Amino acid sequence: MNSRNNFLTKATPYRVFTAVLAAGALSFLIFAFINRSAATFDWLIMQHTSDYSFADYFYHVFYGSDLSKTYNAYDVDPCFPPFSYLFYHYLYQIAPVDQMTSLREVQFFPYYMFIFVIGMAAAIVFFSYSIDLFMDQGRTDEECRKKRGQNLLLTLLLLFSVPIGASAVERANSAFIVLILLIFAMAFKDSENKVLRELALILIAVSANLKLYPAIFGLLYLKEKRWKEALRLILYGVLLFIVPFFFMEGFKSIKEFLVILYLMQGRSIERMTTVRGVVTSLYMHFGGEEAKWTGHHVGIIVENIYLAVTLTGFFLSRNRWKSMFLLISPMVVYVSSAYRYTAAYFTIALLFFLAENERDYSEKPGRKQVLNVIYALLFAGIFAIPIWGYGMELENIIYGFIYILLIVVTADTFLSLRAAGPSYQ
Repeated sequence: MNSRNNFLTKATPYRVFTAVLAAGALSFLIFAFINRSAATFDWLIMQHTSDYSFADYFYHVFYGSDLSKTYNAYDVDPCFPPFSYLFYHYLYQIAPVDQMTSLREVQFFPYYMFIFVIGMAAAIVFFSYSIDLFMDQGRTDEECRKKRGQNLLLTLLLLFSVPIGASAVERANSAFIVLILLIFAMAFKDSENKVLRELALILIAVSANLKLYPAIFGLLYLKEKRWKEALRLILYGVLLFIVPFFFMEGFKSIKEFLVILYLMQGRSIERMTTVRGVVTSLYMHFGGEEAKWTGHHVGIIVENIYLAVTLTGFFLSRNRWKSMFLLISPMVVYVSSAYRYTAAYFTIALLFFLAENERDYSEKPGRKQVLNVIYALLFAGIFAIPIWGYGMELENIIYGFIYILLIVVTADTFLSLRAAGPSYQ
């Protein structure tokens, strides 16, 4: 019993999480050396091929190269808000070419790969700094110095994780940039400095206009009854959404963008990455291809029930990291065309979880400590490279952990409501 108590006393969520991630990364690197085959990396990365590495950067530079064509010439693939394409248009303009005719050729134009590498390096530096800034909240200067190495280790391991390194970075999806902006926003949101609190609003608005669905973070201000800040956030968001259309084709572009959103919502992707996809896959498993669209329509009903339950849990939860996890989950499993890089957004809930439970437990270990170890293991299941599952569909493994953690957090939130106090734990 004493050895069990000693383990729980020392097994902080940070130690458990980083140990599992480190084991996964090292095991993969050793296995890749032993296997000596590109098939090892094919298993790890999205769609199991290197054909699309960094594609979400170069493709969208292509879509943004001519703003008059962005929303009317490339089917539904240019599905980001217009502010995003102003950014990609800028990246095109600093090294323009006479004619862009092929998505595949973009990365081979002069200086395009160079600009991308510099940009990604800068993003990783900001990612590391954002984690430092977030984790150092509430610490003394001495504690900040002592924990600097821990923050760096956490950053490195997250870069070697499945949702971030093997998905968002490998695909060069702007989800990585949005994640960084949102971490900064959460670090500034409750600052005593008025300017930083306002900057948090702007960062959320910018994030929502790069990827749209981060607009859900506005619910944080409604939950906390910060009405004036919520109103300013809406104002920033609307301005950043509407004004860029007039650098394109004005109202015509607005209509074209709304059509793309409508068509995207009608997509049915039979994968584990969305609630709708899970339901559709189950229908197809038992009923074959002809059951696909029945599953799709049932999936729409199920995903909206999930959304209602999750957001109710978010508003009722008194625990900060659990409420953040519930808030973020629709960004990951509700969006109909979501890919696995969206799981990177759970990094924000993870940081809240680690920050709230980072110290050694001085009290006698109990239910809370056991649950925290379980939660740390489930988070690790989402992020760590599961080399033990080599040969299995990697997406199914990490999304299995996502749905398990989602069910556990939701159940724990509702079961804990009576016992919880009036404020955040």
